[in-house]
Amino acid sequence: MNLRIFDKTEDLLHSAERTIVQQISAGARTIALSGGSTPKPLYEALGKQQFPDVTWVIVDERYVPIDDPQSNAGMIEKALKPQRLLRFKTELNDPQKTADEFEREWRALQIDRLDLVLLGMGDDGHTASLFPGTDVLTVEDRIAAAVFVPKVNMWRVTLTKPVLREAKLRMVLAAGAGKKPVLAEVRAGADYPISAVTRDTETWWFVDRAAVS
Repeated sequence: MNLRIFDKTEDLLHSAERTIVQQISAGARTIALSGGSTPKPLYEALGKQQFPDVTWVIVDERYVPIDDPQSNAGMIEKALKPQRLLRFKTELNDPQKTADEFEREWRALQIDRLDLVLLGMGDDGHTASLFPGTDVLTVEDRIAAAVFVPKVNMWRVTLTKPVLREAKLRMVLAAGAGKKPVLAEVRAGADYPISAVTRDTETWWFVDRAAVS
């Protein structure tokens, strides 16, 4: 595991920002972003810069309107102010149609595979909307998929496991003591969704001191 440990979350986010900028300078043009509170300051920092050649892609989305506080795309649009964003159109009011339209736009943009994907990790080992025990973990022939997640009693739409695995590089951000137990299990080889996405692939883990034993 390529593990980078930082004393403070702020240091973690500054390093992640530098890494993303370096990847863009090296030619990265398709970058997928996850939601959540941890990366929001990172997106605000990136939003102060201009990346006109980059297509930003939403990793996953809760099935809520874009102006809902829970919307990943809504948060990212406000923080990053991207010039080109591929998001899940929840306004279609049909999770499967939303996944289908996302795939249509992906192909129209001629995306082969992602250059970089930024992931988070839940305290249950989920990443994107790939939750333990959900059928979406077995999907191998789609770019995006709709999934009902009983744990949160909500429909979600998400990039699939093979798309995340086929990206050239994965960065996982994990901050806070709440992540310590699952991170320790992942490091020991436990079979969580985040493990299925990152195992035997080039993945850089950015974690703060509170998240590691």
